[in-house]
Amino acid sequence: MAVQRLRAGVAEAEITPKPGVQLACELAPRTAKGVKAPLLARACVLSNGETELAIVTLDLYGLQKDTADEIVAATAERCGLAPEAVLLICSRTRGAPYTTPVVGRAEVDSAYIKDVAGKVPGVVADAQKAMQEASLGLGQAVLPHLIYNHRLMTRNMKAISAWMGVPPDEVLYPEGPTDPELAVFVLRDDKGFPFCLLWSLAADNRFCSGDQISPDLPGLVQQAVDARIGRHVPCLYLSGCGGNVSYQHGLEAAADAVASGVMAVQLETPCDPLVRLGAAWEKMILPIRDYSRFWSQADVELKCPDGVQAFGQEVELMQKEGALAVSTVVHVLRLGQFGLVGLPGAPFVEFALDIKQQSPFLKTVVAGNAHHDAGWVITRQAFMDEGFEAWPARSAPIGPGGGEFMAEEAVTLLKRLWS
Repeated sequence: MAVQRLRAGVAEAEITPKPGVQLACELAPRTAKGVKAPLLARACVLSNGETELAIVTLDLYGLQKDTADEIVAATAERCGLAPEAVLLICSRTRGAPYTTPVVGRAEVDSAYIKDVAGKVPGVVADAQKAMQEASLGLGQAVLPHLIYNHRLMTRNMKAISAWMGVPPDEVLYPEGPTDPELAVFVLRDDKGFPFCLLWSLAADNRFCSGDQISPDLPGLVQQAVDARIGRHVPCLYLSGCGGNVSYQHGLEAAADAVASGVMAVQLETPCDPLVRLGAAWEKMILPIRDYSRFWSQADVELKCPDGVQAFGQEVELMQKEGALAVSTVVHVLRLGQFGLVGLPGAPFVEFALDIKQQSPFLKTVVAGNAHHDAGWVITRQAFMDEGFEAWPARSAPIGPGGGEFMAEEAVTLLKRLWS
């Protein structure tokens, strides 16, 4: 079948729980007393008459792999899609219930997870029903002033995460780089107006709305973009590889700056109505970190004394589970001349930079927290430098070399789709 003009549809559904649930946050569970903004499941479906893809974003901290597998299978069956053509991405918001293990919380909210999982296939089906003639483009802005690498190297303490408190007379330089490119996929209708925007920036959605349910950054960006355009245009948040990158400013200032960037990019981005589409994934078995004993205890005591008990419990839970490896998925979509990579968990930005440099596509976007939450995915150097992201936990199970292996596989998949 020949490639035809692109058609695309977008749909949304609310997945807001009732107040009273526990909100996801490392070391500090909170009980939700109200709703600051609704949590949403969004779907964007694209078809060129030859291939059909679905990108689903969820205002959740993350998904466990079994849950993600079930959602993809159910969505593919209901909507007539290939399983690898369904890409799930979570926003890593701390304003949603526990849907994946987090340090300091042994359980997940199974009832809420089941409710969300049941809604996703319907959102994708609604997006299929809303399909219209469309054109697609990818634009970028460079915003280095918005973000910083929060892993700081010290004279005597190796790496410490800035949000844990900066020790006096110690910090020398950031451990790693940042990726300041704000990427925006723009979908326009047959009159040239935008009807869906998909944006990504490599920084963690590490904000906290106290005791309120909230999507935090993507929710405020959506509100700001709608206000500036003058109507609702769904903005799907493709979480970037920000495992070691944070925003310089608070939630409101960061959201305003991102929304300004999204608006500037979409106003300048040309779009193409003839787009080749493709999808590929690789199911991988990665090395698991050594949890035979609490190797990081001295480092935790030095940098986060209040977390010693919680991280000790994490080691015990990992020992009880007895896993020998980490099963995960690397996901790649072709969107015309552009590539979209989905990596699980919260990968460090170095992996995104390596993938983008080696990609054969004109431009490539690398999203984190795709498919499921594999926790912090850190570099070999970060294992040696220790610090929060390197401490053993169910939310950081991947061992040395696992992230590098995933990045290599992502490049292989990109080259396969390009050819």
